Amino acid sequence: MIQTADEMANAPAFLQWCQNSTLSQVVRHGAWTIPLIEIVHIAGVVLVFGSVLVTNLRLLGWMFASESSSALAADLARSTRLGLFLLIVSGPLLFFAMPVKLFTTRDFGVKLVLVTIAGVYYLAVHRKQMLDRDSSPAVRRSARISLALWLIAIAAGLEVGSFS
Repeated sequence: MIQTADEMANAPAFLQWCQNSTLSQVVRHGAWTIPLIEIVHIAGVVLVFGSVLVTNLRLLGWMFASESSSALAADLARSTRLGLFLLIVSGPLLFFAMPVKLFTTRDFGVKLVLVTIAGVYYLAVHRKQMLDRDSSPAVRRSARISLALWLIAIAAGLEVGSFS
């Protein structure tokens, strides 16, 4: 987590400010702070991806065949929202732990792009399709694409976590 002098000197002013902020110091120097924030972040990932996974497995016909996908998505909405809340709270806190290091690591940018693509695809394309039609070939294809995008985004997140 320690930044080199070159990394700090070449970092944009905003990242230097983040790195030197009180919040960053608290997050970095508490013995249990980062592990606790990571647990909250992982719980958020599990809730969001779990909801996406169950819904997509339903669309593929692999589970809950007697329940409509829109009813299932409605049942899972609360868990999804809680997961998003946990991610929105914990993500920036993890960023403040090492903003310069994250910014200078290509994996972090890749992760953000992949999460954005997966989220936009789910909200703009997949969610609308699954609410309109329950098991057409287009919806099944969309479920496979959605699952692939989320799995790739999660793998990128694991890669970011592995260097810290």
